[in-house]
Amino acid sequence: MADGSRDISRRRNPADKLTEDLLVEILSRVPYRSLCRFKCVSKRWRGIISHPDHRKALPQYHLHDLAGFLYSSRGPSTGYFSTDNFTHVSAGGRAPIRPSLPFLPDCHQFHLLDSCNGLLLCRRFKTFGAGAFYYVVCNPATEKWVALPGIFSKMQTARLGFDPAVSSHFHVFQFVEDGAAHANADDDDDAYGFVRAVDIYSSKTGAWSHKDTGWDFLPRIVRDSRSVFVNGFLHLLAVESAVLAVDVEGTTWRDIPMPDDEDAPIIDVDDGFIDLSRGRLYLANSDQHDLYKLSIWVLEDYGSEAWVLEHSVRYLNLFGVKNVQLGHEYHIVALHPQRNTIFLVYGHDKVLMSYEMDSGKVQFIHDLGHDSLEPYLPYVPLYSEALVDWH
Repeated sequence: MADGSRDISRRRNPADKLTEDLLVEILSRVPYRSLCRFKCVSKRWRGIISHPDHRKALPQYHLHDLAGFLYSSRGPSTGYFSTDNFTHVSAGGRAPIRPSLPFLPDCHQFHLLDSCNGLLLCRRFKTFGAGAFYYVVCNPATEKWVALPGIFSKMQTARLGFDPAVSSHFHVFQFVEDGAAHANADDDDDAYGFVRAVDIYSSKTGAWSHKDTGWDFLPRIVRDSRSVFVNGFLHLLAVESAVLAVDVEGTTWRDIPMPDDEDAPIIDVDDGFIDLSRGRLYLANSDQHDLYKLSIWVLEDYGSEAWVLEHSVRYLNLFGVKNVQLGHEYHIVALHPQRNTIFLVYGHDKVLMSYEMDSGKVQFIHDLGHDSLEPYLPYVPLYSEALVDWH
């Protein structure tokens, strides 16, 4: 009996006979959470799943799994910020994370800045909501976080760049803006500053690098501009009617002109919005010839910088009223990563709603409350292990 048991134990697992290419092909078809569990099958499987060469083939996360939005609010009595707000894109949906981020130390002193493919960028103040601060990047799904080196006293524009389909490492971009009244952490003035340089943190090196601007002009970043990280570049809107782009090394700088179309020109870039959907860069803004209409453009060819007008809709069809203004009565907060759907926040009570461009259907999702504050950060859960020394 014992000999028979030893014979059985010597038998190879049938899966061991699979070639690496065939195994990768099979694993590429399973859900991401199953892939995580399959790492425990054997050392060989774990090595194949974790190997950088297979990152694009294997599911890292699901871009279509837009769970909802994280946002802050101001307490009615204290006036302090609260970051424990999450609303699901589906009415009645359950938050996939603990939105109060209780795993962060002194989490009541954090301000949300940006989200990118499952990671969050926050400021953590030394004192309550003012003064010196440092940056923290965290993954709410795994409740892991890392504090970036350096203490700062000037609140410059800072954004996060991360693409888990390409690399497990992230980058933080802090733009050095001269002349900005809001540069002092104790000053809430919203004046713009000219970008003269960028400080880039790499989780791979664990250090910041300083790069002087490579643009031919000194741009001013639109306050609260949504950032888009694609093709290894971070993109933001500039007051000078352009989409700014800089790569993770700070060596390549681009400025993409706004659409120039007499049928639907850009009226005011300050209220514009950029986002990524189905791998393409989108721009939404008001129409100069028709102030009661929203226009949505897509950068069909990233290399040629050619914008194409994809959709337009009248405000009367969106909100039931004609006279509303982007950036005032309503804000665009996201484009769905995989569908022709726009998410907006509208009115005094700041109602989250969606608009499906194909069908024209408008859906009211959730009342966020008049005390809710920008930014409303779209959140996609990320369960993979990043190559970072997390806490």
